[in-house]
Amino acid sequence: YTFASTLSHLRRTNTPIGRDGKLAKPRQLHNTHWGLVCPAETPEGQACGLVKNLSLMCYVSVGSPSEPLIEFMINRGMEVVEEYEPLRYPHATKIFVNGVWCGVHSDPKHLVSQVLDTRRKSYLQYEVSLVRDIRDREFKVFSDAGRVMRPVFTVQQEDDHESGIAKGALVLTKDLVNKLAKEQAEPPEDPSMKIGWEGLIRAGTIEYLDAEEEETAMICMTPEDLDLYRMQKAGYVVDDDNTDDPNRRLKTKTNPTTHMYTHCEIHPSMILGICASIIPFPDHNQAMGFFLTNYSRRMDTMANILYYPQKPLATTRSMEFLKFRELPAGQNAIVAIACYSGYNQEDSVIMNQSSIDRGLFRSLFFRSYSDQEKKVGLNYTEVFEKPFQQSTLRMKHGTYDKLDEDGIVAPGVRVSGEDIIIGKTAPIDQENQDLGTRTTVHQRRDISTPLRSTENGIVDSVIVTVNADNVKYVKVRVRTTKIPQIGDKFASRHGQKGTIGVTYRQEDMPFTREGVTPDIIINPHAIPSRMTIAHLIECLLIKVSTLEGMEGDATPFTDFTVDSVSELLRKHGYQSRG
Repeated sequence: YTFASTLSHLRRTNTPIGRDGKLAKPRQLHNTHWGLVCPAETPEGQACGLVKNLSLMCYVSVGSPSEPLIEFMINRGMEVVEEYEPLRYPHATKIFVNGVWCGVHSDPKHLVSQVLDTRRKSYLQYEVSLVRDIRDREFKVFSDAGRVMRPVFTVQQEDDHESGIAKGALVLTKDLVNKLAKEQAEPPEDPSMKIGWEGLIRAGTIEYLDAEEEETAMICMTPEDLDLYRMQKAGYVVDDDNTDDPNRRLKTKTNPTTHMYTHCEIHPSMILGICASIIPFPDHNQAMGFFLTNYSRRMDTMANILYYPQKPLATTRSMEFLKFRELPAGQNAIVAIACYSGYNQEDSVIMNQSSIDRGLFRSLFFRSYSDQEKKVGLNYTEVFEKPFQQSTLRMKHGTYDKLDEDGIVAPGVRVSGEDIIIGKTAPIDQENQDLGTRTTVHQRRDISTPLRSTENGIVDSVIVTVNADNVKYVKVRVRTTKIPQIGDKFASRHGQKGTIGVTYRQEDMPFTREGVTPDIIINPHAIPSRMTIAHLIECLLIKVSTLEGMEGDATPFTDFTVDSVSELLRKHGYQSRG
């Protein structure tokens, strides 16, 4: 294992909820996770979103005794709850320590600023959290263990004449930063003289906030944004334009309604955790194509058939023996590798809607349903028929209108979710009288076969025959045309898989000098990290093949070079690398 994987394992958290629960909320990322939980690092599948990893700067409190704190507040004018008279101070603020109501105070603003000051000056443990709820007139103090906290820079709230820090500036000064840098270069002889992280906390430049205290803080994203905000408050006109450099990061506009910032993020990247290595797993789904030539006569349970399969232009010599030319699985598409509109990020692809309308990657889907007349007991048998509402028990939801008199749907009929396609009834067991609302009118019960609720299509073929035991047997095959749409998954032969992110009409697609528009646009980022160099070489080879009007030989372990293809490409007046 690597060091990173060990660290990542040590910072993993678990939510004790049943892994098969249907609730989505506990798995979802919440706003309050910012800076405490890594938004990316979570397993796939069952435990997704329930197993989380702590962010880099996240810290879990170890807890400290609350008695000295209560004593401190009593000395600062807190009235103990036992001596509290509600009639005398109806508007007093309640004070809670670790969830226990300890007392009340009539001047909460003064008390909160004093307690906050003692924490900033490190007379109070830095992991104590102070939450003042002005609306509900409450002041909550937490010093217990197990709260997740994160450090942020503090912002000066009032002008400080001693240190010369202006209101609204970071408490962290250049002077302190320089001292730290010097210390990094040559550590002091005496370890007690070292400033370090603890020194920053002691100086009150950094404060730890837990999720609850963060709700009461106003946090600025970067120190630069803070300076910008101060200049705007001072009345300077700050230009927000990004014209001077087209590659500059777009800044978020400052909010003019903000009264005051109390804290500032150390760095926005600290929301991320120790990244787990992402293991790509190969895709084992078979591509659609022709699995046999007599598919139209077979009654497979399920079958996917591509409308217009094509033989690939880059072939290998093994393909000859694998009958890949005769029964291909795929189509040759014109592919552009580009970031176009941004809808092909993270392995999604942009597809040409006009190509799809012309039949690109269109496929047939067949599903077969079968049933037989089983014998029930000695003299009763099940019967294929159109069930009669009055005399049949337990009829299904779907419509029976599409059945013929023999109880089977006819070929060519359009069917949709939960329509009955094979009607069948069975006799009611005479001995078994407890079938609920049975009257003498009900002679039979319904055991028909409905279409799957999520599917629709056309009845392709119906076979009525007898099986080996001379029992009547029916097979119905339903045909559906599937058209590529957003969310459908496609892959090249190199395991570069992706889903459609958006489809554009031909007029909205980019085009080359000759006016060729692509069918698919994949993202350039799919190439370097996966190192599917063969993919790029195949692109060059196929381009030459189309120009020469022949099949390109892509058999492995031959003395083929990229330069030889590049030369051919240049002869045809193209750029040598495609």
